[in-house]
Amino acid sequence: MKRFVLFLFACTSILLSVSSQQNMTVIFCNAENLFDTDDDPLKEDDDYTPGGDYHWTRSRYWDKLDALSKVIVSADEEQAPALVGLSEIENETVLTDLTGRSALKEAGYRFVMTDSPDRRGIDVGLLYRRSYFNLLSCESLRVNLRPYGGGATRDVLHVTGVLENLDTLDVYVCHWPSRYGGTDETENLRLAAAGTVRESVDSIFRVRRKPYVIIMGDLNDGPDDPAVRQGLRAHRYENGSALDDRNLVTVMDPIPYGSYKYQGVWDKYDQFVVSASLLNGLGCTEMTDADIISHGFLLSDDDAYGGVKPFRTYNGRRYQGGYSDHLPIRMRVSF
Repeated sequence: MKRFVLFLFACTSILLSVSSQQNMTVIFCNAENLFDTDDDPLKEDDDYTPGGDYHWTRSRYWDKLDALSKVIVSADEEQAPALVGLSEIENETVLTDLTGRSALKEAGYRFVMTDSPDRRGIDVGLLYRRSYFNLLSCESLRVNLRPYGGGATRDVLHVTGVLENLDTLDVYVCHWPSRYGGTDETENLRLAAAGTVRESVDSIFRVRRKPYVIIMGDLNDGPDDPAVRQGLRAHRYENGSALDDRNLVTVMDPIPYGSYKYQGVWDKYDQFVVSASLLNGLGCTEMTDADIISHGFLLSDDDAYGGVKPFRTYNGRRYQGGYSDHLPIRMRVSF
C-alpha cells in the first residue's frame, strides 16, 4: 500500500508539472523604416516626411502601424507573442503609437528601446508582455566602429527579465552594420558588433549558473558568416544539445529558405542565436522550435527574378503599402 501511495504521488507530480508548463512566442521583425512624419533636425530623416522623397504622410504612417500590428498578431494563433524584437524604428513615438493606438492595444505591451547615434535615427526595441516577462533591467551597448573606419551605427539593446517560472532571461536585439559598400569591405564592422555582444554575453556566462540567452536581430550576415561563427563564436544548431550551457548556438541552420531576398537569392540575415542551455532540455526553460514566418500576405510576386519576395512598403520610391523587405522570424519557448 505504501509503495502504491508513493507511485500515485509521483504520477500526480508529473501530471502537475506537465499541466503547469507554459509556452510563449518570441518574434523579431525588421520594420523597414518605421518613421513618424515629423522632421528631426538632428537626424537624416527628411525623406520620411510629407515633403520628402517618399511623401510619407500621416495616412501612410498609420497604415504602416496597422500592417506591423497585423504581422505581430498573426505570429501566434492563440495569443500575442510574449516578446517582439524590432529594428528600423525611429523613436519612442512610433512604439507608443504601435502599442497603444493600434490593434496591439489589447495585448498590453510595454517597450524599451535604444537611442543610438545612427545618422538616420533608426534604433532597435523590444516589446514585452508583463504577464510573461518581468523586466529587471535594460541597457544600450555602444558599438565602436572607428578602429575599422566605420561611422556611427545602431546600439545593441540588452534586456534582462524574469519569466513566470522565475528563470532569468537575457535578450539582445541587434541591427548590425549593413553590407553597403561591399561584403568583404564591411565585414570588420559586423565583427565589431558581434564582439560587443559576445563580451556582454561572456559577462553573463561568468556569473549565471544556468544562463538563458536569446540574441535576435537583423545581423546582415548568415549563420555561417565570420561575424557569427568567429565574432559570436556561435556553433551550428545540430551540435547545440551536446554543448555546455555556456555556448552560443545558431538555430536557423536547418531552415531551407531565408528572410531577405536580394537579386533573386534568399539569405538568412534575420537570426536567433541562443545559449545552449535553451536546447539541452535539462532546465525548466527550453526552445522548442524556430522558423521564418511566410504568410501569403507578407509576400508579393518577384517579377524580376521569379517566385516571390517580401511585400515591401515601397518598391523603389513607389508606394505599394506592404509590410517590410524582411520576413519576420519566430521561436517558441516552453517554461
